[in-house]
Amino acid sequence: MTTRQPGVPVVPGLVNLTVLARGGHATVYRATQVNAFRDVAAKVENNTLEDERDRRRFIREARAAGRMSSHPHVVDLYDVGVTEDGHPYMIMELCRGNYAQRMRTNPLGPDEARSVGAKIADALVSAHREGVVHRDVKPENILITQFGEPVLADFGLAVLSEAREATVTLELTPAYAAPEMFNGGRAGPAADVYALCATLYALMRGRPPRWRDNLNPSLATLMDLFSERIPDLPGAPPELSALLRRGMSNDPAERPTAADLREELLGGVHRDPDPTMVLRRVPGQPGPDEDPTQPTIRLRP
Repeated sequence: MTTRQPGVPVVPGLVNLTVLARGGHATVYRATQVNAFRDVAAKVENNTLEDERDRRRFIREARAAGRMSSHPHVVDLYDVGVTEDGHPYMIMELCRGNYAQRMRTNPLGPDEARSVGAKIADALVSAHREGVVHRDVKPENILITQFGEPVLADFGLAVLSEAREATVTLELTPAYAAPEMFNGGRAGPAADVYALCATLYALMRGRPPRWRDNLNPSLATLMDLFSERIPDLPGAPPELSALLRRGMSNDPAERPTAADLREELLGGVHRDPDPTMVLRRVPGQPGPDEDPTQPTIRLRP
């Protein structure tokens, strides 16, 4: 595997690249797409894909993102390619932030959390229908468009129904990952429901359920955390706390489907007579840096 030299990559059709975020696998740049006269986000892999596992991971992400990008609450994918020096890239819409940033400064109230949750649940309904399991729903991966709408991003850990890989290494954010992700169980649609409910809980509370500040737990400690009861949310209707708790059941079979979660969340939103859940939006970007208080761990299923 060849590591890209420091400096700005040459991405066809893009100019004025500036770094938005750096991650273990890729760097995200803000850029101008010359032919379309618009600002975009370019996610460029940090390494060339000489390693077969990395190549499969990139192809999975590109296929999953492309399959879902037409949904109004999934980040738009404009193009996929390879730079002159062999680094794959994806060009996506540019957003103005993410809900991890919002959570730390201004937690959501119950109505806004229900609205955001219903929209992302609708995106998951479409993803699951297409055979895509996201596997990494969390506040950092729910972006905010220029119109203030939530969109689901970062399909880097997504799996496709026709391409199950038992040997792929998972990178999990343990605060939002379902228990079956840690014990070798298959990460099905129910794992996305768990992660979305944990995310909504965190967006209202300001931190994930069952989580302690600056906690970097061992696997044994993580499994112990799953036995703890999830507290009610202060100021939230009891039925909303109960719904999120059910969505975070340790038993995947006891969780609602993404479609059921969407409908139950919508049932509690105070809306105008003409409630349009899905709004058209303008392009935005993939997520900024990870929240340093939420460690990422690697597991082999």
